[in-house]
This record gives sequence, C-alpha cells and structure tokens, in this order.
Amino acid sequence: MSPQKKEIIALLEKKAYDVLARRSRTDRKIISVLISLSYDKNSHTSWRAVEAIGLATKEMSVTDPEAVRNFAGRLLWMIRDESGGIGWSAPEILGEIVRNNPVLCSDFAPIIASFHDEIMLCAGVLRALGRIGPINPETVSYAAPIVRSYLRSENETLRGYAAWTSGEMGTEEALADLEILKNDPGRIRFYENGELVEKKIGEIVSAAIEKIRRG
Repeated sequence: MSPQKKEIIALLEKKAYDVLARRSRTDRKIISVLISLSYDKNSHTSWRAVEAIGLATKEMSVTDPEAVRNFAGRLLWMIRDESGGIGWSAPEILGEIVRNNPVLCSDFAPIIASFHDEIMLCAGVLRALGRIGPINPETVSYAAPIVRSYLRSENETLRGYAAWTSGEMGTEEALADLEILKNDPGRIRFYENGELVEKKIGEIVSAAIEKIRRG
C-alpha cells in the first residue's frame, strides 16, 4: 500500500473530510485513491470515501467545474460498463456529487434514478435520491413514486432504503405505506453520520414518518 493511500485512510478514520477536500484541488490523485477505497459496502472506510469524494468535487468545482462534470460522466460510463467493478458504487458516489454540486450537476439526478431497475444498483440509487432530496428536491421529486414502489419490496435492504429516502424527500404520499411498515422486524446495515450501523427497518420507518410530518 502506497504512503499516500495509508495517509488518506488515516484521514478517513479521523473523518477529516475537509482536509481531503482541500488537498484534492491540487492533487487529483486523491480522488482516484478514494474511488479505490469505495468498493466494500461492509466497511465504514468505503462509505467515508464515498462521502469524501462528494466534498472533494465541491472544492474542485470552484476552479474547474468542467472536471467535475467530466468525472460524473465517467462514473455513468462505469455504470453502463458490463465489466462491473466500481460501477456498483457509482450511484452512491454520483449522489454525493449532485448533493454537493446542486446547480452544476442537477441534470445528472434523473439519469441516476433511471438505473433503479438494475438490481445490483437499486439500493445505491435509492441512497443517492435520498442524499439529493433535501438539497435539491425539485430534481428528484418526480422519482417519489419509484421510491414508494420499493416500500413493498421483498428485499429488506430496498425496503429500508426506500423508507429512509421517502423521509429525506418529504414524500407525504408515502405515509400510508410507511405506517404499514412501522413494525417491520427486518434489519439492514446503514451508513449515517460517518458510521456503518445496523438498524431495524421499523426504526428507519418511524424516523421517516416523523420527518415527513414535521415538513
């Protein structure tokens, strides 16, 4: 492992995203290293890398907005590339990019949503929509019915993400479906506040209902 990669991992462990973001302005290799760390969905380091990429592109956009758009375009190509690999984490990364660059990259949101019917990408798409929703709601509001449809999924991960995303998007139309899931005993691994935790779907649902009702 290279010294740079070790240093980046150490910064991720400290949640020093601001340091990584600032450095990425002059050292684009940081983005490449962060991408290489984003594969393992069972590692909090990978999730922190995804989060850091979004913040890094926000810094990059100040001086080179076209580079950010080109990077997002490459990620979309990776999703379409059947060789797989990083493509499976691309929706989550794209969600962070759009969240952190809502004006520059808002047009990518519908494209991200369009991949929801790919089973390997669906959870990432739901996550991305939930991350974009509070920052740029008009770009993802049309996808609310898509998200709601996964509240009835047999897949626990998709149900959990759909519930969380409905809450983040403030989808009042989802309340009836969410009420049905309040006692859902399923559990999923979920990344929040820099940590990867196990949460009951019912807990996620209750939080989503409260958030929607608060408006």
